[in-house]
Amino acid sequence: MKKLKHILTRIREGRLKQLISEMLWMYIYVRRFWLMIVIYVLLGASGSILGLGTSMVSRDLVDAVTGVSSSGILQVAATYVGVGVGQIFVNAVKMRISFRVRQKVTNEIRADIYEQVLHTDWEALAGYRSGDLLYRVNGDAGSVANSVLTFLPNAVTALVSFGGAFIVMIRNDPAMAVIALAGAPVSFFTSRYTTRKMRQFQRENQELSSDRTVFDQETFQNLQFIKAFGMLDQVTKKFYEIQKETMDVASRQNKFQSISTIITSLVGQVIGYACYGFAVYRLWQGAISYGTMTMFVSMAGSLRGSFSSILSLLPSAVRACVSAERVMEVVELPRESLVNQEEALAMKARAKEAGVYVRMEDVDFRYQDGKWVYQNADFCAQPGEIVALIGPSGQGKTTTLRLLLGLFHPQKGKIRVGNPKGDSLEVSASTRCLFSYIPQGNTLFSGTIAENMRMVKPKATDEEIIHALKASCAWEFVEKLEEGIDTQVREQGQRFSEGQKQRLSIARALLADAPVMILDEATSALDVGTERRVLRNIIRKEPFRTVIVAAHRPSVFSLCSRVYKIQDSRILEVDEKGIQEFLEAF
Repeated sequence: MKKLKHILTRIREGRLKQLISEMLWMYIYVRRFWLMIVIYVLLGASGSILGLGTSMVSRDLVDAVTGVSSSGILQVAATYVGVGVGQIFVNAVKMRISFRVRQKVTNEIRADIYEQVLHTDWEALAGYRSGDLLYRVNGDAGSVANSVLTFLPNAVTALVSFGGAFIVMIRNDPAMAVIALAGAPVSFFTSRYTTRKMRQFQRENQELSSDRTVFDQETFQNLQFIKAFGMLDQVTKKFYEIQKETMDVASRQNKFQSISTIITSLVGQVIGYACYGFAVYRLWQGAISYGTMTMFVSMAGSLRGSFSSILSLLPSAVRACVSAERVMEVVELPRESLVNQEEALAMKARAKEAGVYVRMEDVDFRYQDGKWVYQNADFCAQPGEIVALIGPSGQGKTTTLRLLLGLFHPQKGKIRVGNPKGDSLEVSASTRCLFSYIPQGNTLFSGTIAENMRMVKPKATDEEIIHALKASCAWEFVEKLEEGIDTQVREQGQRFSEGQKQRLSIARALLADAPVMILDEATSALDVGTERRVLRNIIRKEPFRTVIVAAHRPSVFSLCSRVYKIQDSRILEVDEKGIQEFLEAF
């Protein structure tokens, strides 16, 4: 009765349901790569069968040598050698095929999970640190891939070895088979406790690995800042603290595994001595031959070894389930919708002649468990206009731009884009093709200037790239570089000033040739004259382009058709007086 209550409690707690869901999720990949896994299983099973064959042939060989059955000694010896050589070739083929299968399956599973993460809704994904996501995509996904490829084949191989040895022993001497399995109940109940503890240790290890990846990534990304403020000692101290915490968990896990191994090994040793003693007793009685005794001892070892192999698969299964749980947590987040992609592309094509407007109508938005950024907000930007967003820091300018891009979703109201006198669409992942976006901060990638430009237009010619660089006033320094557009940007654009990086980012956005351009403080590092030239060039290059600017500088406002102020949970259109009040206040 207590056992039944315990099972029901576990079911109510959701552990059984969770375990089943994790195994079913991994089964998706087993089903996808079933042919490769079957080949791998067959090779493993053939190795086990040859191993059993070696034990049986060794019996005949010993009996032939000791004179119990001297007929066909050459044939028995040849068979023994043949089986041994066969094992060598099977293992070699298995090693070669397993390498190719492992590489293919692992890469495809990682690529599939990577793609799913990239298509996850940005707002839902924003709660995860990039280093943590990186570890889930690489470390956890790799663990799942390894389990998909090895757990089932190894389990089948162990079961074939176990079943074959048990059948041979029970047919020759049932008592010996019973003795060989005497330690099974002890090992089984020990493994149940071991599995629970291993899951706990594995969860701690995975979380610490994610934290370490986050720390390493942020350290190297901000190394200039760390050096500038003389923070090397603090960062190094933190690194050693993380290492120590990792070692503490690993030490506790190792201690637990050592104790478990000692218990399991002692039980196995006792059973081994019992099997050996019983075989010697049966030989002393004259009931079996030397060859049969040799086979019994070998089979008893195989039986115990295969049973231990089955139990040893539990830690790898635990690791896989914990990793699967962590990956599932991310890939089961809501996906971005692309249902209107064809309509958005058609709207982009029509924008050459009419442009695209952006309109917010009666919008409410707030972050989860946060206060309202604004309520009943209205905003409009028409083709050919430069529209500014102003307001104190942290009041919602960047949030508004992310809403326009469909990265965030309003709790109430609608945000729509459309061609004037044409159809409109609600903003989503599909409508991002209508926008080119220059965010705050550096968005340059490792590679050449040309490679960075072609990220938004892969087939862009050198002439198109140079034209965009000229429009953003970036060509005036790029043409002076020894390698021109083939100059290496380096990580985070290290070789360029902030103003140069902004102009390169604007050039890339211009090359995308989208009807709506969003600049989030994207000209803050430019001097006033260059800023004016860039903004005028943006409109001159495409007179129907809609430009939305989040800015603080008065030099921008004189070029704007309208200015909206975000403050105190509201968005209001302001006149020159309102702009002046804002400038005086901030």
